[in-house]
Amino acid sequence: MTYPSPRVYEERMFLSPGFRPLLVLALFFGGAFTLEAKMLVVFGEATETRDPAEGWRFQWNPTGAIGDPANYKDLEPLVAADQRGVNLQGRGVLDDQGGLSADAPSISRFGNVSAIRNNDETPRYAIVSYTLPAASEGDVWVQNGNLHNRSFPDGTALKIYVNDQLVSEALAKQDRLPTLFQQNLGPLGKGDTVVVAVGPGDNGKRGGGKLAFTLEEYPKDSTPPPPQNIYWHSIDAMVPQFTSAGSSATYEFSNRAAMDQMVARESQLVFLGDSITSRWPQELLEQHFAEYRPANLGAGGDRVQNVRWRVREGRLKEAPVQLAVILIGTNNLSNQATVEEIAEGVKLLLDDVRKDLPQAKILLQGVLPRGASLDDPINKTIQSLNAKLSSLADNETVFFQDFGPSLVEPDGSISPEVMPDRLHVAMPGFLRWMEAMKPTLERLLTSHPLKKTAD
Repeated sequence: MTYPSPRVYEERMFLSPGFRPLLVLALFFGGAFTLEAKMLVVFGEATETRDPAEGWRFQWNPTGAIGDPANYKDLEPLVAADQRGVNLQGRGVLDDQGGLSADAPSISRFGNVSAIRNNDETPRYAIVSYTLPAASEGDVWVQNGNLHNRSFPDGTALKIYVNDQLVSEALAKQDRLPTLFQQNLGPLGKGDTVVVAVGPGDNGKRGGGKLAFTLEEYPKDSTPPPPQNIYWHSIDAMVPQFTSAGSSATYEFSNRAAMDQMVARESQLVFLGDSITSRWPQELLEQHFAEYRPANLGAGGDRVQNVRWRVREGRLKEAPVQLAVILIGTNNLSNQATVEEIAEGVKLLLDDVRKDLPQAKILLQGVLPRGASLDDPINKTIQSLNAKLSSLADNETVFFQDFGPSLVEPDGSISPEVMPDRLHVAMPGFLRWMEAMKPTLERLLTSHPLKKTAD
């Protein structure tokens, strides 16, 4: 069997936002007809469980160079606790104390991969492989490949093999945006193994980042869409959230459903934001503001770029909204966006909302504190960010208020009862938050509630 010759990807490809259809390729030859592309496996799904589907294997090369399976050894499945005490499934090598060894590669949930160059200078790769249970009918592609190297200035090496034959290699430079890749592996037989390996750059001691890819089967000699950018977009982008397979279908469906409900209820008070907003107890909102038929448009995992997309694709202008309450930015901080970038993105979001709701008022909230106390280093960054956000208020249409202090104890600590995971708010916190926020909402909701139009 022959394979396509090795290719080195030196250019990144970026797509406009929108759902990339996976299932239908239009072919025209003597009339139109369709053939389906077949999803074989998704790397991200395999990292979510200790027992992935048969065919997956996670290894490293402790005894020699990459490219020879005789040098490979399995990474051990493990359950480790992160700094918030949350159990994260992954694979690595345990040290003498039962912790994750820093001298070996690791693969954790959500595609986080690390690699290392040990004292003998042999690069140790995190090696992911999948063995096909049946022969393909068409060409197998490594598709929707993302390698997001944000931490390693010497780059992160990417190599793709079929069995022990190298078919592609690249160097993912340190960048805010991921390196995107795809590779046609041609027709494969039962038992053929596709290997995707991540290692340190030529001069680096370490490498890694966030990895995503799928294996998909396409009709022979057809070309799939370019790979979708999954992990990070520039702050001025308007994009939905993508799964590790490069689909935004579920996210788009949820946004439509929430917007449809808002329009059907004729909501006059809407909340926009990420998971912190989405967890507001609806019964608490109804208890205090039922006459305004509050709509919760929060979405877990959202960054500024995602909320902008939801506003653009949504139906805000179809509802009689008097007040839009916005809380966003903490997930951008988690992805190493700067204070200036986040403020720029929020300003664009405010412009989007004002365009759709020219008669409404907007309450922009300060990003909430995080961690065990205000002494957590991230809270200094949050304070700087909130200072930037406060300057976006004109106190005529856009207003700013920071309700974070209501969630903090007098000694500066943040109670586990208020934020159990040091990020998300629990009911005791929501009660405090509502008490602090209610006077502001009542002041900004100056118009009397409108009665809902009869169905």
